[in-house]
Amino acid sequence: MSTVITCALMLEHDGKLLLVQEAAKEVYGKWNQPAGHLEAGETIIDCARREAREESGYEIDLIGLQAIYDYTTSVGRHIVNFCFRARPIGEPGPIAEQEILTTRWFAPDELRQLPDGQLRHALTRRRINDWLTGKSVPLDVLVEWSMP
Repeated sequence: MSTVITCALMLEHDGKLLLVQEAAKEVYGKWNQPAGHLEAGETIIDCARREAREESGYEIDLIGLQAIYDYTTSVGRHIVNFCFRARPIGEPGPIAEQEILTTRWFAPDELRQLPDGQLRHALTRRRINDWLTGKSVPLDVLVEWSMP
């Protein structure tokens, strides 16, 4: 079984959470957090910043680690998802239009009322629920290390 490392961003501003609407055929129009796969040579922090920039248009300030979601998919892929809490810096730039249809800020009540069928998958809902409860640990629990 192969392991895939991903990251997701709970991008928050003025009490609202930014979600992105997916463009990929199999999840077209579904809402998700900015998220993606770790690329070769990248740290998980670099991945988080890149995915935020590509999918939301924002540079970000990472403010905490919400959780590490560890699961196996129905086709047997092992996924380790690092989910960060973050705040936007400045105004948004362009987004990766081949991946994202649009972005939108959601208030907590809107998130609670958003039907599960409009979300990319169950993990999207779990991350939203954890964000709504304020789940977070300090970012310094993640130690970037370089082997000599």
